[in-house]
Amino acid sequence: MNATISSKGQLVIPESIRDQARLRQGDKVDIGYADGLVVIRKRLPLSSDQVRAMLAGGRDLPDLTPAAEAEVAAEVAAVRAGRRRRKGTV
Repeated sequence: MNATISSKGQLVIPESIRDQARLRQGDKVDIGYADGLVVIRKRLPLSSDQVRAMLAGGRDLPDLTPAAEAEVAAEVAAVRAGRRRRKGTV
């Protein structure tokens, strides 16, 4: 099956492939490249056991830089002020 990449780098996955892979609008996918192949795989949600293991393991998060912290604060303020529309809303 053939598809074309747009000037913006977008690719339309044919409906028959989306149906077989059970891909729906808004689904997250992982994209990789290996041995000359571009691989697109539906991202599966973490299981409750995986989440528990991550939390129990005390997994460290990277330190938040002052610039990143300011960016997050600005985004939160914009959402609270109603200036930004959340993803997936009309």
